[in-house]
Amino acid sequence: MLEAALAATESDDGVALSLRIENAGSEPVTLDFRTGQRAEFTAYPADEGTAGTAADETDPVWRYGEGRMYTQALGSETIGPGEAVGYEGTWRDPASGTYRIVGEATATDHDVRAETVVAVA
Repeated sequence: MLEAALAATESDDGVALSLRIENAGSEPVTLDFRTGQRAEFTAYPADEGTAGTAADETDPVWRYGEGRMYTQALGSETIGPGEAVGYEGTWRDPASGTYRIVGEATATDHDVRAETVVAVA
C-alpha cells in the first residue's frame, strides 16, 4: 500500500515541491516508468468554486514536465516495506495567488498522487 504526501514551500527561487511516497505495506512495491521522468507536478488556480472538479483538472497554469526532455528508456524503482522515495521540483517565478498543486508519480502501474495548496505572495 503506497501513501503519498506533497509539500510546497515558497522560497526565493519560486515554490519548492517535494513528493514523498511511502510503502506502508508488508511487501515490496515496484514502480515501473516509461521514461526518466519519475514525478509530475501540476498547478491549478485554487478557486473555491471549481477546486476538485474535472474542469480545473483540464486547465493547469503550470506543469513541471512541460518543455522538459527526459531519457526515453524504461526504468523501475522498488520501495521496500516501511521505506520511502522522494521526488522534487521547483516552480520558478509563479504569479501571486493561491494554487492547488498536484504531485503524482509517473509510474505506469500505480496511481500515486497527493495534493496541497500554496499561497504565493
